[in-house]
Amino acid sequence: EYDGAMAGFGCLRSAAAACLLVGALAYSPRSHFVQLPHLRHARSPAMSATEGGSSAEPSVSTAKPDADLRAELKAEFFEVIAPLGFGYDSTPEDRAEVLEILDELEELNPTPRPLETPERFEGDWELLFTTSTAVRNVKGVSGVNQWFRDAEMKSFVQTVRCEPNYVRYTETVDLPGFVSGVMGNVVVAEGFWTQQEDEPNTMVTDANKVTMGPMKYDSDQWQSLRCLMIQNITYLDEDFRVQRGLVPHVVFVFRRKQ
Repeated sequence: EYDGAMAGFGCLRSAAAACLLVGALAYSPRSHFVQLPHLRHARSPAMSATEGGSSAEPSVSTAKPDADLRAELKAEFFEVIAPLGFGYDSTPEDRAEVLEILDELEELNPTPRPLETPERFEGDWELLFTTSTAVRNVKGVSGVNQWFRDAEMKSFVQTVRCEPNYVRYTETVDLPGFVSGVMGNVVVAEGFWTQQEDEPNTMVTDANKVTMGPMKYDSDQWQSLRCLMIQNITYLDEDFRVQRGLVPHVVFVFRRKQ
């Protein structure tokens, strides 16, 4: 009888300990969040529930709305790229940091079908930053910079229109004075864009006419423009756009021109 009583007491003690452990976990402050080591910012519980199934709303949460997270990530992006000159002066570490920020921003993309949202997609977009090796090597997109020593792109604007689907690239280049006097300092490439059938967010461009001052060229002579020929639009809001090339780590980031 004594042994049976002691065994029963041991079972009760184990059950009580288990209840205390479960209770401690249930009320631990960490239990309100799913830890995502690769993310800098905690997402809102509402968004997590819609993406990964329903979950109980926590009673206390410090997670921020997606709009606030987007604003913070964009602010981080601008801070990182400020000294990098379109990416010309970026190191591998700089580019890795930028890509990390953009990876998170793309998770919060508010426009799932950008090419089918003309009210956001259309407009004049100025290039802020790129990880493209080709652009870094010649310090420009059009490639005119490689013809003249010390020439450097000062601005690059992509103009997009829908119905009809029109695209124009306008690059302003700092050229030597005598060249600028004859040729001007603006290169314009224009043509059309299409939506890739099997990839609804992929933009395929054909800028087949290139003009620099009085000179007109066929786009085949400007192979540097091919880095923008096929681009996947991975993020789009009212004033900020991210697009990736055939190689995913090659990104172009644009801001709506004011």
